[in-house]
Amino acid sequence: MGMDKRNTAVHTPSRIIALLACLLFIFSACSLTPDNSKGAYLSPIPTKTFTPSHSISLSPMPTTTPLTDSALASRIVQGMSLDQKLGQMVIVEFYGATVNGDLTQMIQHNQVSGVLIENKNGNAQSRGQLVSLIQGMQKQAPIPLFTTTDFEGGVVNELRQITGERSSEQTIGASGNPTVAYNAGHSVAADLTNLGLNVNFMPIVDVLTNPNNPGLPMRTFGSDPTLVTNMGRAYLKGLTDGGVIGCLKHFPGLGSANLDPHMALPTMNRSLATLSAIDLVPYRTMIKEGIVPMVMVTHILNPQLDTRLPTSLSPNVVTGLLRKQLNFEGVIISDTLWMGGISNTYSLAQAAALAVQAGTDLLLGPRGLADTQHMIFGLHQAVMNGQISQAQIDASVTRILEMKLHYKIIPHDKALQLARSAVNPGSQGNIER
Repeated sequence: MGMDKRNTAVHTPSRIIALLACLLFIFSACSLTPDNSKGAYLSPIPTKTFTPSHSISLSPMPTTTPLTDSALASRIVQGMSLDQKLGQMVIVEFYGATVNGDLTQMIQHNQVSGVLIENKNGNAQSRGQLVSLIQGMQKQAPIPLFTTTDFEGGVVNELRQITGERSSEQTIGASGNPTVAYNAGHSVAADLTNLGLNVNFMPIVDVLTNPNNPGLPMRTFGSDPTLVTNMGRAYLKGLTDGGVIGCLKHFPGLGSANLDPHMALPTMNRSLATLSAIDLVPYRTMIKEGIVPMVMVTHILNPQLDTRLPTSLSPNVVTGLLRKQLNFEGVIISDTLWMGGISNTYSLAQAAALAVQAGTDLLLGPRGLADTQHMIFGLHQAVMNGQISQAQIDASVTRILEMKLHYKIIPHDKALQLARSAVNPGSQGNIER
């Protein structure tokens, strides 16, 4: 069929007008999109701007920023009561092979930081029993526990009944071979992790300068500071590589002691220069290398460091020497405060308060529920009367929780849950999975 020429002539102008209108619309739309080739925007059509008569503050959109272990630990501390913080500064002993009422009270109510597993307290009777005990305790803990022990080898091995014998430090040191020390530490770590333990109070880095030292000779790597340093470093690395937290002990050194601090307070009259040349060499070297998570301070009186207080209760030693002069930034733990070197003179509450005042983060010492509550009450009173500052408590608990986070004792999801409970709901968006 043919087309009418008149109709074509009539409709042509209207089609041209429609086409021009479409082109104008397309070019107008293009003018509002960025010209990425020039890195700038083309000028849009000017519009009238509304200016309010008063300023309006808009809250920024929440961001998700990953938190460091230290920042996450600080968030958790913000949501804790004073007594919860004090509980996190205590590692307890307990009696028996099962989770009993007293143990539940210490874990759930007092929220202690950890437990010390010892065969002499009836805690370690068989492999299956100990695994079940540790799992049961961890299930009850609001904040996952340090599960600690003294697995030294030789004369001191609180898990001997389960793991069998291990070589003493004296035997390991006599080899002169750091690989032997590393393998010993790594083997112990394998045993501990299989049982559910995460802290071993080892290695001993006392430099033996008194061969008549009661009880210590078999527990040291030797009498040469360099040998002790090399063997201690290797043993510590073996523990660390095996997933267990190690602890250098007994600061500032028991190698010249004349008494066993379990029985009475030893005295050592050594200048700082002598200590630096002998006893402190392993600590100074490994702290400088940044490989030491924890240091245990022992009970000994050295009048050249403090004329009045034992090392474990002395600010001169704990803060002045270890924290400041040696620049140790990790966790400082006391040796057990029920030992005769302390308990012959101080009550548990007095010793705990003095140790924390000196700069100690973690306390070993309470045996059972009554001791634990007595210690925490004493610490609470010391904070309330100004003997210990809240800021110091917060700093210690932050270090403790940071260690638990770093070594995955507190799983990441659990840490986020604890941190979220410590911040305002509007801030929760800042905590990233």
